Amino acid sequence: MTTRHDEPTAIGSSLLGRRRLLGLGLGAAAVSLMPASALASLPATGDRSVGFFNTHTSEVLKATYWRNGKYDVGALKDINYILRDFRTGDIFRMDTKLLDLLVELHRRTGSRKPFEIISGYRSPRTNAILASESGAVAKHSMHMQGKAIDIRLMDVALADLHTTAIGMKAGGVGYYTRSNFVHVDTGRVRYW
Repeated sequence: MTTRHDEPTAIGSSLLGRRRLLGLGLGAAAVSLMPASALASLPATGDRSVGFFNTHTSEVLKATYWRNGKYDVGALKDINYILRDFRTGDIFRMDTKLLDLLVELHRRTGSRKPFEIISGYRSPRTNAILASESGAVAKHSMHMQGKAIDIRLMDVALADLHTTAIGMKAGGVGYYTRSNFVHVDTGRVRYW
């Protein structure tokens, strides 16, 4: 089955590429040649890398998902895996624009640590359960479309991460001080 990278689709379970997951440590830093002005003007050359630490599974990943002017399919699969719904194991194709947003956010904060994942993809089942338990969870969450992530960075104050994300004007930004994370998504620009 062939799918385009810009069309989120559910994908089956796969094994995370061991070469990308093992031995990468928490100090994995995102590298970007992205211009500071806008996500829409990404260069066609250069690499785009992002680092993650899954707070629920303790998995670590640093992946270069854009290399030599094209997406690295293996790296995208690895990213989809680490951002899976950890409750159900469901894996979903994450929006590459979200990855670009994260690379630029990482660059702007000056962080040297990977993004800590609180929530990446959420299956409709998981989202319905969470929405029934909390009014803070949208019934039609962008997490279910692979277009949202809840994150923090160990070396960046949460308030600074929030302010930097708002300054990008690249999508939705939510600030959850009690739960210690910032939500970012690739939807319309809005803040809460």
